[in-house]
Amino acid sequence: MALNAKLLMISLSLLVLGFLAGVAHAQGTAEAKAYGAAIAMGLSAIGAGYAIGKAGAAASAATAEKPEVSGRLLIYLVLGEGIAIYGLLIAILVLFALK
Repeated sequence: MALNAKLLMISLSLLVLGFLAGVAHAQGTAEAKAYGAAIAMGLSAIGAGYAIGKAGAAASAATAEKPEVSGRLLIYLVLGEGIAIYGLLIAILVLFALK
């Protein structure tokens, strides 16, 4: 893993810990639900963007070499987008959960 990627992961971890500290301070309130939903959606969107970026680059390279496989490679992009959809689902469940 490159140095920039390690620094990015460390900074994202510190950012999440900062949000969790705020959630721990605001336990039992609507603010805690908002923090939880934001963390779920934000991290899943970052993960989906990373997955789609890597899969899209690989799919483009494979299509350039062998154009007939382009249709089959779209499934990998859809799987990456599923990560963001699951994050959105969790965020909605957190926001509208019964007490």
